[in-house]
Amino acid sequence: MTIKILSAKQFATKLKATIQASGRLGFTDETAKALDLASGKFAKFAKDEENDVLYLIIIDNEDEDAFQIKLSSSYYYVPTRQLFDMLGFDYENNTIMFDLIRQPSHDADLAGQVYRMKPRINPRKDKKNDDIEL
Repeated sequence: MTIKILSAKQFATKLKATIQASGRLGFTDETAKALDLASGKFAKFAKDEENDVLYLIIIDNEDEDAFQIKLSSSYYYVPTRQLFDMLGFDYENNTIMFDLIRQPSHDADLAGQVYRMKPRINPRKDKKNDDIEL
């Protein structure tokens, strides 16, 4: 029998990303550090249409299907406006936050670090200045 300890340290960081009112996908500082984000990295998205699950895939090399991860003053973001428009996310009227859940079993198939994007959607309280908050 093989028994493995599941360390609390592994589950201590809450990985989150938020669709800004501009349509950008922004990452909290804690998430950017945990995902080892940098301006030279890229993000791809995949959708399991059968189960309606969206995935974020972090990769190191440019790819025709990938978005470049960008840095704006103090936070990392991905320019995803058209993607989220196509997926039907109403980010202008709602605060849409994703809990990112690591899915290492998909890494080989999707060729990167894979995270399931579990959405939390709430009506937006104030449309002004919310591009700054995550």
